[in-house]
Amino acid sequence: MAKQDEVNVKDWIVLSTTLIGALLTILALIWQFKPKHGIITVTFLLMMAFILFINSVTANSRAHYESQFEEISAKKIKRFINFAEYTFGLGFTFVIIGFVILGYKYLIDFTNGHIMALILPVVILLLAWILMFIYNIISYSGGKGLKVVRNLKRNLWLLIEIGFLVLIILDYYQVFKII
Repeated sequence: MAKQDEVNVKDWIVLSTTLIGALLTILALIWQFKPKHGIITVTFLLMMAFILFINSVTANSRAHYESQFEEISAKKIKRFINFAEYTFGLGFTFVIIGFVILGYKYLIDFTNGHIMALILPVVILLLAWILMFIYNIISYSGGKGLKVVRNLKRNLWLLIEIGFLVLIILDYYQVFKII
């Protein structure tokens, strides 16, 4: 890679680092005021996100470091950036799911199982999916056609979120308690 300024990962490093701090703060707070159920699942998801964000910082930092050397190929640097992007996105998916479950369980406790407790996860996830779709349209505008809906990583994140929404719905209707 020729020049350091060709690889701009500093913003991603800062964002991932900020999310690490926020996750640790949230974990400390929710364990002090935990809902009756769901705290273990949420903690598990947020701790996995924590590790994924740490990896994102590490991979982006490595890409930034490697970009300073002329003999390092752009392909190798791009691999680090892609790895960081995948782990950041998966971590962010786990954060979204964790918050959805947490909000759902707090509302179940607070409202004694009112339908609003189920509406919250549906609305939050629909909003996240709309934003993801718009982001895809912006990212792949310019003649790339169906690439907007064929983005593997975002489709994987979407499927994970849909799976957890199904589990929440089953939990709400007391088909079985897994969350």
